[in-house]
Amino acid sequence: MKNFVRITTLGLLVGLTAGCMTDRPARTGTSYSCSAGTELRVDYLANGALVRINGARGIPFKQTPSNSGAVYENGAMRLARSGNTVTWNTSQRSAPETCRVVNTIN
Repeated sequence: MKNFVRITTLGLLVGLTAGCMTDRPARTGTSYSCSAGTELRVDYLANGALVRINGARGIPFKQTPSNSGAVYENGAMRLARSGNTVTWNTSQRSAPETCRVVNTIN
């Protein structure tokens, strides 16, 4: 009986924890190829985006106010989306890259 209670409790905790992870995308996103060779994978979230640069670990970006399109920022990095294209820039780059969609996973 103790094992049943432990297993039931563990199952309940796992279920509750999974419900809290709504901002973590699973197999969704858009891949972009940029003009200077950067490859981006972007998972758009409710109030931000998770951006993977050249296959590296995802970096969270917050959506910021914009007059046109959507803008996502994380410190010195900026992603601006308008339709199917994005503009990618970092403080280390003098000119932004224009990126086009190469794959969308739903």
